[in-house]
Amino acid sequence: MEIKDLQPESERWERIDGVVYDLTPPPSSEHQSIVGNLFREISVYLKGKPCKAFPAPFGVWLDAEDSGNYVEPDITVICDPSKIHKKGCLGVPDLVVEVLSPSTALIDKRVKLKRYRISGVREYWIVDPVYQVVEVFRLSENVFSEPQVYGKDETVRVGIFEDLEIQLLDVFETSE
Repeated sequence: MEIKDLQPESERWERIDGVVYDLTPPPSSEHQSIVGNLFREISVYLKGKPCKAFPAPFGVWLDAEDSGNYVEPDITVICDPSKIHKKGCLGVPDLVVEVLSPSTALIDKRVKLKRYRISGVREYWIVDPVYQVVEVFRLSENVFSEPQVYGKDETVRVGIFEDLEIQLLDVFETSE
């Protein structure tokens, strides 16, 4: 079987401010391991709570319409159940996490950072698997605060929840 036979039938893309971004190639196993580890920590905490977490691919229509800004964050947390629909999230999520990949790092750090701020995402995490750091941006009065930067040996308190702390050693632990 050739690699092209393993490619998904549908293309993955995002649309931000009228520009379409191709989401190929698919993420690495290290990327997916970090997403899985972080998603596990968040979803275990949310069990029995009104907020829900979704891993990619999960569509988010920031403008709550098909023709607007469409993204597929690595992890999306939504605390307003009216925004959750069969097709994904219609509206602005509360927390968005992007794990950097070589093909999308600049988009995550420039384009998405700006769009998430303008849209009103309360908290945005940029996770860097190479340097094993997490930048946390929190929204206050429609402005993201200066990012708090955490290293792999530190613990991050999730700002949208009072009592969720995540040890980054557990997040960056991969099988590679």
